[in-house]
Amino acid sequence: MSVTREKIIELGENLIRTKGYNAFSYQDISTELGIKNAAVHYYFPTKENLGTSILKTNIQRFEEMVDNMHSRGFDEWKQLDSFIKIYIKSHREQKVCIVGSLSPDLNTLSESTKVELVRMTELIHSWLTHLLATGREKKIFAFREEPQQKAMLIFSCLVASLQLSRVMEKLDHKGICQAIIEDLKP
Repeated sequence: MSVTREKIIELGENLIRTKGYNAFSYQDISTELGIKNAAVHYYFPTKENLGTSILKTNIQRFEEMVDNMHSRGFDEWKQLDSFIKIYIKSHREQKVCIVGSLSPDLNTLSESTKVELVRMTELIHSWLTHLLATGREKKIFAFREEPQQKAMLIFSCLVASLQLSRVMEKLDHKGICQAIIEDLKP
């Protein structure tokens, strides 16, 4: 992958996570990178191409993170902690997660971008469901809900807390993340 293409993807993701998908243009990217608009279009003929590529990149990163955690022998607590730290870092950087940023724009996204957004959301939910189910079987986690429901509660709480922290300045985001962990303790 070319350096320019990687920079466009990185900047595009940053703009989605800070401004929103419909609030940025190729002009924002070309100005920031000091290149012509035509150069952005060379790599991504349409915003749809860029949005879809950004999601595919995020999916790949998530899969690599999960593989890395497994290869390093992370237990369920360590995996959950690593996942939650992604949201803590996003909050510190004043960004929402890619799923939380793109979901409100679902009806305005191209079909290919929608497909990747759904794929990413289902991938995270499925992984989290499996993690919670396995952790509960090992008596590492305790919760009453079905694992799918608990996974959705945790995932939606993490996504929403990033969005709400933009509106509510005094929202204790780290406290919310800690409450998620405390709620799972046996």
